[in-house]
Amino acid sequence: MEERTNTTGGAALRGRGGPCGRVYIAVDLKSFYASVECQDLGRDPLTTHLVVADRERTSKTICLAVSPSLKEYGLPGRARLFEVEQRIREVNAERRLRAPGRHFVGSSTDAGELASHPELAVEFIAAKPRMARYLDHSARIYGVYLKYAAPEHIHVYSIDEVFIDATPYLHALGMTPHELATVIVRDIAETTGITATAGIGTNLYLAKVAMDIVAKHVAADEQGVRVAELDEMSYRRLLWEHRPITDFWRVGRGYAKKLAAHGLDTMGDIARCSLGRASDYHNEDLLYRLFGVNAELLIDHAWGWEPCTMADIKAYKPEGHSISSGQVLQGPADFDTARLIVREMADAVSLDLVDKGLLARHLGLMVGYDISSLDPAKAECGPVKPKAPASEYRGPVAVDHYGRRVPKPANSSCDLGEHTASSTRIREAMMALYDRIVDPSLLVRRVTVVAAGLATRAEAEAAAASSYEQPDLFDASDDTAVNSEYGRAVSGMVSDGVASKFGLEPESSRRMAQAGSDSSRRIYDATERNEAEAEVQRAIVDITHKFGRGSVIKGMNLEPGATGLQRNRQIGGHAA
Repeated sequence: MEERTNTTGGAALRGRGGPCGRVYIAVDLKSFYASVECQDLGRDPLTTHLVVADRERTSKTICLAVSPSLKEYGLPGRARLFEVEQRIREVNAERRLRAPGRHFVGSSTDAGELASHPELAVEFIAAKPRMARYLDHSARIYGVYLKYAAPEHIHVYSIDEVFIDATPYLHALGMTPHELATVIVRDIAETTGITATAGIGTNLYLAKVAMDIVAKHVAADEQGVRVAELDEMSYRRLLWEHRPITDFWRVGRGYAKKLAAHGLDTMGDIARCSLGRASDYHNEDLLYRLFGVNAELLIDHAWGWEPCTMADIKAYKPEGHSISSGQVLQGPADFDTARLIVREMADAVSLDLVDKGLLARHLGLMVGYDISSLDPAKAECGPVKPKAPASEYRGPVAVDHYGRRVPKPANSSCDLGEHTASSTRIREAMMALYDRIVDPSLLVRRVTVVAAGLATRAEAEAAAASSYEQPDLFDASDDTAVNSEYGRAVSGMVSDGVASKFGLEPESSRRMAQAGSDSSRRIYDATERNEAEAEVQRAIVDITHKFGRGSVIKGMNLEPGATGLQRNRQIGGHAA
């Protein structure tokens, strides 16, 4: 492979790529939401102090984005609003000591102005999220990617991040991977004003790590473009001792805590552990005991290996599908209010199934409790209080990320018995599930509903035709097609006067015929109700497509504590 020197200290990639001959480019839009807001305000995204957060919520709301200049104060990219406010107070306290006369004469949200005017206090802009606007910008930027690669060579990882298999295009464009990545990043900046960083690697993992970790330490060019490159050898040389290990993709706090408990703090430690002999404490078996099958992925990444290709991603078809809807409530909700919210969500999921032409066989529900369930002194948002003193709770308890005791979340699932998208069936099943697993004395903060075992109507009918069910011919209350057919058959026996051939008394024959007829009528009525409900659901979906999600309001949406109307004005749980 032909090489040249680059700024990351590794060999730059030209054309051929890694062992499989591939070269991947990962592109990340820098503080995307914040950059969009700055652009719309006519401000410089790199120097404006801005967070994307909804002040109408509590101060604990998470900032969707923090501008690069604010991050210079040590704030993380997903800080909570109160953390930003607290840090700005600390910064201003330090600035006041250096200000002329030790007092401020004004304030500014621009890093450049603040640097040259110590008499100004630091302020920041809190922009309310506008998810529809961000999606529009993301679509425009995807159009930039399409100028350089076909859709089959682009994987959209998130709203602000993509992977591109650059291998087929380098020779045709006469560019190195570094040159192509630079052109793409500059094109994004010229088209939208959004700054991006890029990582290049011989596999998808190395491209992402180069973007996430190495690019942060690469000197920007005259246009502010940062591009970093990694192959397996430069990865081991540069990043085997990198800390914290949570900077690496797929290594969260839980993984880091488990690894640290066994003296493994870096990717180099994991790689060396995988080479240990059976008699050593640190060996491959230790990792498999800790992480199960996921240890294989962790070991591969420690060595800089990743066998998954863009073609694998495009060809992937999951074994099962599900539709889920979750929300974190703005405050703790009592049993009845949370029940209403779950009912709304179940109804919304059923309409989502109709919209997608799918039927569900299984339902799932997860309910997370509020911390004030065990500590009423920490209750927020109004008069909602636990129905029973915290000292009386004897159920299971979990410890959250902050070390606080919280009732263990409740979760369970149920089988609907058949594939359906009926709002009535799904609501009733979800309410039964809720009543069964949720503690009425606790306050609810998080809710997730899931519809699983999805299939199209044709797939569901084919599955039903191939399945076997043992019918009970003598259960008159069983509303099945078997009873219907049996009723008609026995009715025919009576009318034809042939009941005696089967050893049936005339009165018994009439009773059985009547039972079968009643069952047949019940099945017919249920089928008609299902068809009528399906027509109503389709009509609601058509109306919402034409006039928006808030165009159809149900009575339950107007009850106190309901969140359906608010959620209809949101995208991804945030203001549209």
